[in-house]
Amino acid sequence: MSSRRTGAGRAPRPAPAKRPTAIETPRRLAPTIATIAAVGVIGAYVFVSATFTIPDAPARAAVADGFAPYFSQRWDVFAPKILRVNSAMQMQVQWRDDDGELVTGDWIDVTDMEFAAVRGIPAPSRVSKNSVNALGAYLERYDEVSEQQQERVQDTFIQRDGDGGFEAIPDEDLLAELDELGDDPDAVVSLIRYDYMLTRYLTVFGEAYYDRPIERVRWQAQYDRPNDFLHRFDDERQFPLSTTTFGWRQAQAPDDPSLIAVFDEVQDRYAGEDRS
Repeated sequence: MSSRRTGAGRAPRPAPAKRPTAIETPRRLAPTIATIAAVGVIGAYVFVSATFTIPDAPARAAVADGFAPYFSQRWDVFAPKILRVNSAMQMQVQWRDDDGELVTGDWIDVTDMEFAAVRGIPAPSRVSKNSVNALGAYLERYDEVSEQQQERVQDTFIQRDGDGGFEAIPDEDLLAELDELGDDPDAVVSLIRYDYMLTRYLTVFGEAYYDRPIERVRWQAQYDRPNDFLHRFDDERQFPLSTTTFGWRQAQAPDDPSLIAVFDEVQDRYAGEDRS
């Protein structure tokens, strides 16, 4: 059987192309849709990245508000209370010389003495942070009282006695005075209790440091904010030091005199030498 020709020497006419079925059509559209989606995602990523990278981009605020809650990652994810300021406790004491005159010592950086025990060690196994912990607990209570009460706490807790000398203001009088300046007596009691604890702690620390009886003591919190990341190698300080100073307290001698010897040994360990 011979094939039918339409003309002399002509090849057979090709059969018409087969139309895609309903099942084949989605298969052909899938790569196209995937390509468009990928281009869209990449374009959005480049746009968002460029917006965050260019500091003066006008759309940065709008993009940050829209995308930050879902895609940004901040350091407080790992440290909810990230430390931005280094705090240090410093103390100052007064004592009587042989002539009965009041002598004021220099400010002592208690926190720096503690950190001196591990300074220069790349991987210290332990560091004593008594002063940092004590100062942090005290400042937490200090922040709970009113501004008027804070101003009073920064003043002295000493008054004249009937014999021309000085004495600590009685607790009941001090509490009554502070209660008139705020409306949270429980916060005041908590603060005064810790104030009393710090007075005893620094009294023993001062007597061990100067090797003499201490009559008065006061302390201050020093705040040191490091330079921002972009200025971390600058020699010039970006933020000045700031302090919060608390007034003089009448020294509280320890009930057990052996505590002074214990603190003396601790200070020798901090300094790395025998200071006697």
